[in-house]
Amino acid sequence: MKSKVIHAGIIGGSLNNQWASKTHIPVLKANPSFQIMAIGTSKMETAKKSAQMVNAPLAFTSHKELANSKDVDLVVVSIKVPFHYEACVAAIEAKKHLYCEWPLGIDTIQAEKLENLASQMKIHHAIGLQARQSPEVNDLKQAIKQGEIGKVLSCTMQVATQGKGGIADQRNAYLLQKENGASLLTINGAHSLDVLCYILSDFKELSATMNTNYPEAIIQETGKKTPKNTVDQILIHGTLVDGTSASVHIQGGVYPNFNLEIKGEKGVFQLTQNNSSGHVQFGDLKIKKMTYPSLSSLITKPDEVYSEELKQASEKDRRPTGYVERAYNLLARDILENRHRIPNFSDAVKLHQLLDAIRESAETGEKIVFLKDAT
Repeated sequence: MKSKVIHAGIIGGSLNNQWASKTHIPVLKANPSFQIMAIGTSKMETAKKSAQMVNAPLAFTSHKELANSKDVDLVVVSIKVPFHYEACVAAIEAKKHLYCEWPLGIDTIQAEKLENLASQMKIHHAIGLQARQSPEVNDLKQAIKQGEIGKVLSCTMQVATQGKGGIADQRNAYLLQKENGASLLTINGAHSLDVLCYILSDFKELSATMNTNYPEAIIQETGKKTPKNTVDQILIHGTLVDGTSASVHIQGGVYPNFNLEIKGEKGVFQLTQNNSSGHVQFGDLKIKKMTYPSLSSLITKPDEVYSEELKQASEKDRRPTGYVERAYNLLARDILENRHRIPNFSDAVKLHQLLDAIRESAETGEKIVFLKDAT
């Protein structure tokens, strides 16, 4: 890279792409460390129009041509999950830095292949687990590390969304088919599980149950029914590496909510989301803390429990744009300073493997043990 400005090409950069147009494009345009040089979409007419709108000089319909352009340093993959693999391979083979939205692939096999390829090429690679950029998530992680509620005993997480149940719009109908890799488990579930494990620790063992209340869904625009083979109820119980008992309920087609409650010997933390849609990665989080001097005082003097709201999301972090902006700031520093701090494809593989364990437990009825000797 000849200059300190990182030249980006966005695969899926159409202004019709709601995620890219609301996050990647405005963030990259506003960041002096980046310049959008290329837009790639499935149709040249759309690519040229979108490129013109964002002042990008290049437009492509081919992943490989965009990735191979000498004017592109960083490839951003923001398209439907089934096409992540081929787009990422094109970028890796061109030895370009890479930012891919989560999930990395439709399954762990694709994710592992991409991680291996990217590591061999020694490029910077980032995965879109942007909830890790939340100030509230990081403040909570630090508070627990500093022992503000003593030893953590348990955590309970509720993740609920109105989508992925019995009703869907045409644009999101592909989320109802598990072969497309973008389901309640892999989207709402995975982003939330990543936050839980990031704050506390990975799972040591787990048992899971998955159920389907809606074997088909009604398409809003047409009123027609379409088959649905994804689950809409997921229950996970287990123990984390640090000894914390964990209980997680992820559900679709219900009133939306996100709530993570962490209980310790000296108090409780609650991480919740205002106006939730069941997507923790969308931001607008807040932390509440309840403390008491000791377990004995909790029993003898329950009225002395002290409750306070520690932090509300700033205006910037009430929308996913804020997290994506923080992710790009970190990625820019990583590239320019040759460091590796942003969540990458290795983190993506670990999360894919966790989802595999949840599926395996639900299918077999058996407990899955990750680290038998962990303490």
